[in-house]
Amino acid sequence: MEEAKCQTTGRIYDAEDFAALSISERDALRDSLICTGCGADAYFIRQARNGRRACFGARPHRENCELASFVTEDGGGAALDEVDQQINAGDVFRIDPSRARTIRHVVHDPLAPPAIGGAAVRYTRRGRGNARLSSMTLHRLLRQLVLREAFCRSNTLLILSDDTRQTVKSGCVHLSDVEEKHKNRLRVYWGTIRFPRAKDGGGAWLNTGRGSPTIVIEEDELQAVLARSGLTDLEDLTGSYFAFMGRLRRQDSGREFLFVNQNVDWLAIRPFAEDVAIN
Repeated sequence: MEEAKCQTTGRIYDAEDFAALSISERDALRDSLICTGCGADAYFIRQARNGRRACFGARPHRENCELASFVTEDGGGAALDEVDQQINAGDVFRIDPSRARTIRHVVHDPLAPPAIGGAAVRYTRRGRGNARLSSMTLHRLLRQLVLREAFCRSNTLLILSDDTRQTVKSGCVHLSDVEEKHKNRLRVYWGTIRFPRAKDGGGAWLNTGRGSPTIVIEEDELQAVLARSGLTDLEDLTGSYFAFMGRLRRQDSGREFLFVNQNVDWLAIRPFAEDVAIN
């Protein structure tokens, strides 16, 4: 988006004007930015090092917002189509943590069926017939949640980190859909980082929208996430999609938090530069 409205001042800013404000002025105003079309929470994305202009974003936009748009990934849809076929063919996916790639030593099983699309699979009995059990990283799961609305509502089974099974539609909770029943429940919570704010003593608060839970991440985990995501600055997290497998905690104040703590491998970030719905 080229423009956003600031509720604090009542002014509509274009991205260049907002970028010209001092850092302290932007920090004071960014929590009150909204979409000029639908009033959804908005956020400011500064100019990128690669030359991409400063802009605003808002997601999810409210229904029928004329400023909402969908932009496919660079490289077209072929790769996504292949992934979709694999997702549709499988019944159960064990979610693996997001971490730097490591070499896995695999013992050959002569009785195992051939790999499908390069993925290791195992077949397990589930009712009638066989269900294909394979693995999916948290980052890949986030990509599917972002790209495929139908997948978000599907009954595809996921095996979570505690070995419990949840369907995608019940086990993957967008932060705008959090309810009382989710308190202390292990789920994959996902959404958009509206803006980050540095914490005293290191680490950050990751704001996900007014009324939505806040992600709390300590310094060591923050640096690991930035490095793994190819980012160099805390501000680069603005507008990124995220998925975190953990438990929703509510403080005595009534505020809700997702504490990353030592669970950094269960936090996946999809930077704004990779996004498919940037408006």
